[in-house]
Amino acid sequence: MVNVLTNDEFFEILGECRANGEVVDYTEGTEQFCELPSKLGQGYWRTIQLRPGIQLQVLDLEKHQVHIHHVRQHPQNMPLTLSYYLSGGCTLDNDGLNASIEELAGNSYWYCLPNTAETERYESRQRIRKVHLQISPDCIPAFGDSLQELPSDIGQAIEQPGNSLFHYNSTITPQQQQALKQIFCCPFQGITRQVYLEAKVLELVALQLNQLIADDCSAKNLATSDVDRIYQAREILIRNMAHPPSLPELARRVQLNERKLKQGFQQMFGTTVFGCLYHYRMQQARELLTVGHFNIQEAAQCVGYASRSSFVAAFKKKFKVSPSHFRRSN
Repeated sequence: MVNVLTNDEFFEILGECRANGEVVDYTEGTEQFCELPSKLGQGYWRTIQLRPGIQLQVLDLEKHQVHIHHVRQHPQNMPLTLSYYLSGGCTLDNDGLNASIEELAGNSYWYCLPNTAETERYESRQRIRKVHLQISPDCIPAFGDSLQELPSDIGQAIEQPGNSLFHYNSTITPQQQQALKQIFCCPFQGITRQVYLEAKVLELVALQLNQLIADDCSAKNLATSDVDRIYQAREILIRNMAHPPSLPELARRVQLNERKLKQGFQQMFGTTVFGCLYHYRMQQARELLTVGHFNIQEAAQCVGYASRSSFVAAFKKKFKVSPSHFRRSN
């Protein structure tokens, strides 16, 4: 059995299993359901078109292989996308973002990345329980002046779809958790089910908007002293890139709570705390390999990677070329 599958390979095997009668799947109205065959894993996913412009996908599955999903280019009219991970996660590498994103259990992610290429990596033997929403900006009511309450890039994505890139992450709140549970355990059928699920999706959107507005107000209100502490935190990461402190330890050292530290990095540097460290490490590694006095193992150790293979993977993810090829070309 193959240990790593691309999206095309995954669906090729799924098609073979379907032809052999090993797949339980059906289409009923606007709902599609598929249960994974044992060759690929266990669990299911279902996709429901609630109305034109609003699609809901529910996943509860565990795959036997690492799954690599490549998107050559998101469309210009990419819908607003919301992902809620109740368990499991993936690594997201998008050429419109400054660094790789680790999408983790307990978090939600709202993004719109039109005209960008993307790779998602899902590790094997992890249970992924996830609610995934795709919503056309046309389905979000015109807010008028109230649109200014949202972060500017989200407001622009709603008013002028295709002209804004954004990727926000936040912790799933208890209210969101409740709505997600109700989606997974919907007790209704037929038209009642359709109306119920659409109401829950709109509830999630409302809760997400409220959370974004609160987070954005908090970030905009950073005091000068907080800005200084966030710069101090970045300097600590850079000075200790070989052995960086944990997030709680870093927050303690600069006397900020973790939430404000993460918000500050997102606002000031456009990435996460450790996304910032990753970006700096890779820039330093590139400089070391450009100079030519360092081999790959030495460069890896200088920037804090004990494992050569981890360093090679991180470098290739950042620069789309292996460090050995980069070193030869320079």
